[in-house]
Amino acid sequence: MRKSLIFTFLAAVLLFTVAGTAHAQKRYVGYSGYSEKPVAGAEAMSYVLRARYVLPANWRTSKPASAVLTRRFGPVGSCRIRVTVTGRAIADADETAAARVARLLPAGILADEGTRGNAAWRVVRERGGARTVIGLLVKPAPTVRTPPPGKRVWIELRAVGLIDQKVECHSGGPRTTADAFGDMLAGARLGGFQPR
Repeated sequence: MRKSLIFTFLAAVLLFTVAGTAHAQKRYVGYSGYSEKPVAGAEAMSYVLRARYVLPANWRTSKPASAVLTRRFGPVGSCRIRVTVTGRAIADADETAAARVARLLPAGILADEGTRGNAAWRVVRERGGARTVIGLLVKPAPTVRTPPPGKRVWIELRAVGLIDQKVECHSGGPRTTADAFGDMLAGARLGGFQPR
């Protein structure tokens, strides 16, 4: 009798450990996409943009899991935050990535920022009502064969979280979303090439 109780206990511990490990492995889901897009600010120029990133596994995607660059998630949490992740290429000022991301996202409560190589990211939360969370990763585009005169081609990955106006939302929801954006952008891989 005692041996069977010990065996049952050990089996339950093993089952719990395996289930916990499987659950821990599902905490994040990876997404990748690519798209040929016109380069904003550069007439008749296009760029093939590729992106890879991870987001929490409990963020339901509202678009099919295909190789698209724009994805929508949500509603997330009790604030019912709807998240959109998009990528683009743009011809703009020749500056450092850190200066660019600070110029494009200057306002709000700074939640995260950083650099990796020649890329920089920043995450801000809207002040006051805290109804929006925005994250942006910028990087000079690699393999640009014909840069526009006096400009640099940039590739960007942007994440926007919009809080449902109909629900009461405390700071925890936007803060958690901002943390997820920071993790996503810090580990994202962004690249591409000019096709012609």
